[in-house]
Amino acid sequence: MDNNKNIIDIEDYRGKRIIFTYKKWKQKSITHPELCNKIFLKNLKETIRKPEEVWQDYSDKKCKRCYYKKYSVNSYVKVIIWTYSNPCHVITAFETNQIKEVQYPKLKPLL
Repeated sequence: MDNNKNIIDIEDYRGKRIIFTYKKWKQKSITHPELCNKIFLKNLKETIRKPEEVWQDYSDKKCKRCYYKKYSVNSYVKVIIWTYSNPCHVITAFETNQIKEVQYPKLKPLL
């Protein structure tokens, strides 16, 4: 596949265009093999469209957001979005067992 193609190109819950490039997907799927699973990718899209929770990112409160949606009884899909561009970009996505941002009192939930 062409590195300039998008794996995902959809609108998020705010109506903002979000893309996940093939190049970034290929890079991130090495450390997050769940990105190669079609069911996980379907849930990733749903997490962008209809997240259950959205948080500021610990490393960059201004430019990154963390979208979460329940994936299984014990896990969530987490998608980190770079919001300081148009379109916005998926930085990474993976399965996690907790919403890490609740541990940091200075971070605010955005949804």
